[in-house]
Amino acid sequence: MDSSYMEITLKFIVLKKCSKDEILKNAVNIVDKYICKYSKEYHEKQTLKDYCVSRVEPALSEIYKRGDVVSIKIRSDKKEIIEQFKNDYIENDCLKTILIDEKLIFNKNKISEIYTLTPAIFSSDSDNKYILSNRKNLDELKKVLIKNGRAKSQLAEEHDFIESIIIKNSYPISIKITRDVNGIVYLADKLEIKVKSDEVSQRIVNALIIKGLGRHCTCGNGFINYKK
Repeated sequence: MDSSYMEITLKFIVLKKCSKDEILKNAVNIVDKYICKYSKEYHEKQTLKDYCVSRVEPALSEIYKRGDVVSIKIRSDKKEIIEQFKNDYIENDCLKTILIDEKLIFNKNKISEIYTLTPAIFSSDSDNKYILSNRKNLDELKKVLIKNGRAKSQLAEEHDFIESIIIKNSYPISIKITRDVNGIVYLADKLEIKVKSDEVSQRIVNALIIKGLGRHCTCGNGFINYKK
């Protein structure tokens, strides 16, 4: 399996005192402005996006101060999206881009495990289809993951790419999305997933690394890493 993608790190300087939620919201807003140079309607379309975004680093629990330097990562395998980040430094009231670092990553080895660096969203607190209140029953979560894997890899049929799942949190993590003006609370989990080695499974896993796991991956959710 040979898969490649671009990982871009945007480094910002903080222009005023902000909470961690404000920092993420403003960082995602800047990423959106870069993406909108590719297509102003991109985020309005009800389609899966061809990139994912990490959370802000360093991850502080308190306030970010003026003069602090923070960063966020973006992954994509679409050249037309990546091109928008080159040689254009964008700012807003909270953050100013000071560095754009590009890294082309080749993955030539089979992946044995993926794990979330940021919680992966699968539903909202008002979605009755989400049945993980019984944390010992992983069947429903596995179905959701397989469906998400098919969509992200653009396969015609669902394929079971999962050997095993471990949920790292005891209860679902509540998250509010930076772009959501309705104040919906989404439910997320931090996961470790051992994956199968067949070609189709590996195609799915590589797509999840590039596009994120679960929903709202362009807002810092479902950003994953992997073990070979």
